[in-house]
Amino acid sequence: MRTLLLASLFSGLAIAHIGSPDVFYEGKAGPYALFVTVRPPNVIPGVAEVEVRSSTPGIREVEVTPLPLTGEASKRLPAPDIAKRDDKDPQFFRGAVWLMVTGSWQVRLEVDGAEGQGRLSVPVPAVALGSKTMDLGLGVMLFILMLVLAFGVISIVGAAGREAQLTIGRTPDQRLEKRATRWMAVATVLVAGLLYLGNAWWKLEAGNYDRYIYKPLQMSAQVIGGALELTLRDPGWLRNRRIDDFIPDHNHLMHLYAMRLPQLDRVYHLHPGMRQPGEFTHKLPTMAPGRYALYADVVHQNGFPETMTADVEIPALPGRPFEGDDSGGPVAPIQSATTADTQPLDDGSHMIWQKDPAGYQAGKPALFRFRVENNQGLAADDMELYMGMQGHAAFIKHDRTVFAHVHPSGSVPMAALGLTAEVANDPHAGHHQGHALPAVVAFPYGFPTRGRYRILVQVKRGGKVHTAGFDTEVR
Repeated sequence: MRTLLLASLFSGLAIAHIGSPDVFYEGKAGPYALFVTVRPPNVIPGVAEVEVRSSTPGIREVEVTPLPLTGEASKRLPAPDIAKRDDKDPQFFRGAVWLMVTGSWQVRLEVDGAEGQGRLSVPVPAVALGSKTMDLGLGVMLFILMLVLAFGVISIVGAAGREAQLTIGRTPDQRLEKRATRWMAVATVLVAGLLYLGNAWWKLEAGNYDRYIYKPLQMSAQVIGGALELTLRDPGWLRNRRIDDFIPDHNHLMHLYAMRLPQLDRVYHLHPGMRQPGEFTHKLPTMAPGRYALYADVVHQNGFPETMTADVEIPALPGRPFEGDDSGGPVAPIQSATTADTQPLDDGSHMIWQKDPAGYQAGKPALFRFRVENNQGLAADDMELYMGMQGHAAFIKHDRTVFAHVHPSGSVPMAALGLTAEVANDPHAGHHQGHALPAVVAFPYGFPTRGRYRILVQVKRGGKVHTAGFDTEVR
């Protein structure tokens, strides 16, 4: 029951990530290294807030433009908005853009500075997560004004029937008083009818808008003969949404995190394949038995990402090693979790979280750095790419109301990023080509709410994927 309750609480927030709607991306606009945060609106149409921090000095101006991620409209740029430089920090800019319709958007940044010009596009999913409620004080004031106007109209009609045709100095007689009463009664019925029709129209418009409030894909899971069977279902949201148009992200149609409940002491990163539209399957490796929370990431053909959730009971399975890019292993249970900044890896080495001395606050973006050292305490010199990236991280709140799968480039799925003009023209953008990998991997992200979080970091070295878990308290 508790699991079902939690699922119902945050299922409505499961767009690209659960309970973590903001988009974080770190990349280069030409010669300028930028850390971009986009805060999408909760209603559509709505205004998205854009924050840009540059680690490269000399930027003179940042233009911000919203446009669809794909289609003909993505080639027709509207007039850009100019991001405002912060009065106290010349490397920090703020802007705002309108996202007019539901779907996959991109926020394009045009940067001009001492090093020339550069451009960067950040994919952003735009959906309505709810409807705005009117402020109580404003509602009371408008209701009072409505009553004043209604009674005013009725009074004016009564005065017209009683006194409008009187000459100066005469007073209305009984006949005029009766006529005024009749006219006021008719006016009362008409005003009441207009108010009723207006309220009905308002409810109809609200109902039409409610149909556009995001409804995530639903997923059910079961284990049959050692294989995990996943079934997707569209609860009905937009008529053009499909369950067979997914595109590969790091060469996989689905990235699935499985975490054992309730202690999150086992984590597995798996990659089911699509057997037929809406059905995925995966032959499970050796996993510790128990009940698992599943988080499945997919990306639609138009770049729109979704995260689906389900719980499943994993029985004791015959021994089978990991295959392909599958990985996972044990981490400390959250019951005994500490805020230690060093965690051992399963080969005798360890990973160090290079924490921000100022700590972490909800709603504030940060760069999370992790250093891998060998069993002699030296920086690891055998780091490898894991699915084309330096590493992968999952940020999950202990109560499971937040989940986000993050890369060193940020929370943007690489499949969506690949649809932008910049990456489409440079498919190797953001990847290390022919260079030794550093022992430090960093992830741009921002905790959406306060509370206790677990960060699961995966890196690959010496041909093996290692997993470390860190816990923290967010103010």
